[in-house]
Amino acid sequence: MKIAFVITLWLAFGSLLNAQHAALQADTNSPAEAEIKSLEQKLADLIVQSNWDEYAKHLASDYVHTRDSGQLESKDDALGGLRDAKRKIIVMEMEPSTAQFRVYGDTAVANAEFTITVRDSGQVKSRRTRQTDVFVRREGQWWLIAGQNSMIGK
Repeated sequence: MKIAFVITLWLAFGSLLNAQHAALQADTNSPAEAEIKSLEQKLADLIVQSNWDEYAKHLASDYVHTRDSGQLESKDDALGGLRDAKRKIIVMEMEPSTAQFRVYGDTAVANAEFTITVRDSGQVKSRRTRQTDVFVRREGQWWLIAGQNSMIGK
């Protein structure tokens, strides 16, 4: 009798774990995937164009950016740095080489590798970066809520 109870309990617990694991899987073939891919490209284009007013329209009010150094920036700090006329690094081109987009209902994660051409203190340089962006959909609009960039091969 005890063995039957333990087996039943074990099977029930296993089913629960499988159900929880399935709930953690990204939505497959979600139309939202295409929306996030398009938005990610639009944000890259806005960075190259230095169109910070339009870029800001896609950032959540509590947006946080993790710089390559590990320093955290609020939305206002990040936009202030981008808008600074004395910036030493100007992004001239952002070309994605690989990208993965995963959607979990109203949350999405974009992981992309970019080759970026920048003007750094007057010199044109090429860099590879890996970027992770987290988006949340509210009232039909996707908002960038967190971003992190890392140099590759630094």
